Amino acid sequence: MPSFKPLRVGVIGPAGFGGSYLTVELLNRGHTVIGISRNPSKIGTHLRFEPRPVDLDALNFIDLAPHFSGIDTLVCEYGPHTAGAGALLYMPFLETVRKIILAVKLSPVKYFLFVGGAGSLHVPHTPLPCVDHPDFFIAYRRAIATSEAHIVYMEERLGIMGTALRAYRDARIAESEGRATPAHKEEIAKYERGIREKDAATDFIKAGRMAWMFFDGNTSFRWSFVSPSALYRPGVRTGRYEVSVDDMVLEGEQKEGESVFEGRLTGIAVADMAVAIADEVEGEKLVGKHWSATGDLSVDEPGKAYLTLESVEGGNK
Repeated sequence: MPSFKPLRVGVIGPAGFGGSYLTVELLNRGHTVIGISRNPSKIGTHLRFEPRPVDLDALNFIDLAPHFSGIDTLVCEYGPHTAGAGALLYMPFLETVRKIILAVKLSPVKYFLFVGGAGSLHVPHTPLPCVDHPDFFIAYRRAIATSEAHIVYMEERLGIMGTALRAYRDARIAESEGRATPAHKEEIAKYERGIREKDAATDFIKAGRMAWMFFDGNTSFRWSFVSPSALYRPGVRTGRYEVSVDDMVLEGEQKEGESVFEGRLTGIAVADMAVAIADEVEGEKLVGKHWSATGDLSVDEPGKAYLTLESVEGGNK
């Protein structure tokens, strides 16, 4: 039997990537989940899942606050849409985050967990956010290109960005195997040139870093800011993870002549990140902390980018 009292947990973005995995994890632990988004019922139905359709873009924070009533802990898994020219933009994301925080402060919510991005994590032993380091994006793209699971995930969520990444991966594999053609070499050079000039995800990742500034030193409400580690993707749920505070966890030693990130980025499966967040919802051990979690990604098998409530153990009970 669980040793905790079942909670009423709000999840902003319950049908999205991290939100769907977290919703299933919380329901499997016996909690009630209140799903808040434009179409929360997209994830499915369950007796302990309460959909609250809310258009975050249409409401000001005063009108948004009542939608957070009857919630013990609220987890924000909000992310902007990922298709078309208006996807992954800096300003709309930050404006919505600001609105959510102000609404939380007007609501009865006792604890607010915000899921940000790896870009806010510091280069180890420095105050510099990783996203501000000139070598981060190239190391990040090279790292995710080594994973079939990550590329399938990118193709499912981001379309053409995933397609371009696969072409880059195929060219790098050809190069590593000594069979690269001039076309392969040009593909690598073109892709990496684009990253150095302006990575397609730069604005959104920097927005996630900027969102941390709403929380840093803020004592006006109870919060926790969690940044999944850089290689965050579908994978095997192990139930194990390691927590770090402020710094990005890097593995191994920096090689002479290479950047601090090259070949050293760590990650976590979305299912294990959901375990870490659910543990914090129950335990409240990281209040007022900027933290991350890393896990085992040794099994590189593509997984679902989104879960449905059919994944809840024991059905609708």
